[in-house]
Amino acid sequence: MSAKPQNTADATDRLLRCMEAIGQWMASNRQKLNPMKTDLLWCATRRRQHQLNRSSLVFGSATVQPLSTVRDFGVILDSEMSFRPYINQLISRCFYQLRCVKSCVKVLPTDVARTVINSFVISRIDYCNCLLAVAPQYQLNQLQAVMNSAGRLICGLNMFDRICRVLRDRLHWLPVPQRIQYKLCLLVYKALRGLTPRYLADFCQPVSSVNARSGLRSSTRSDLVVVSTATDFGRRCFVMSAPLARNRLPPEISNNQSLESFKSQLKTHLFDCID
Repeated sequence: MSAKPQNTADATDRLLRCMEAIGQWMASNRQKLNPMKTDLLWCATRRRQHQLNRSSLVFGSATVQPLSTVRDFGVILDSEMSFRPYINQLISRCFYQLRCVKSCVKVLPTDVARTVINSFVISRIDYCNCLLAVAPQYQLNQLQAVMNSAGRLICGLNMFDRICRVLRDRLHWLPVPQRIQYKLCLLVYKALRGLTPRYLADFCQPVSSVNARSGLRSSTRSDLVVVSTATDFGRRCFVMSAPLARNRLPPEISNNQSLESFKSQLKTHLFDCID
């Protein structure tokens, strides 16, 4: 599978061979792949949606019909990888939780109310938020509106009260874009120290390990290799967004050997970067 597929028929054929190989591997390890529960999603940019193969595939004893959205680990993936369906559902569920706790949060101490909101709302925003790296600003603003409403509810503020300083000084909540950067940098830090699965560590390649770049200044700064891409798909992938986020950190933070100290300095740095 080293060459890129030239057309949809080639891509379909390679996909079927890949699925059959997975089924054989599972059978050799005393596992069984259930074709009836297999979902199929073809992905392409909006301009190339018309090139997608809309016909069904026969896999084992099942006929798999391509879908416009699929769910993976609770995240809704759409064919354009825009994450619009996922964000819309996430916002709806977060506001539902806020409405549920609104009646009782006013009688709770601030620390308890903050814990409740963190558990039922903020944790949902943070879940798999690395997928939203390089997302359009309007999508991040929608999630930020959820955090603003949660902060106003905890602190008893009106909807027209300014909330930015309250989130920073009283609740110590990073804005949504900085929360994504925090997660990316933390994953890279752990990957470089063997605290994550191997496949993540393979995406974090130091510039100094590339012979052709060993003489660059980025090599002496311990920067990571950033793969170039011209598509939004590429900019959102971990192999590009994570090293890019890490390279923006000051050396004294990125080279910190203590995990707890790194997390503390990283959060302080991201707070300082807020306009």
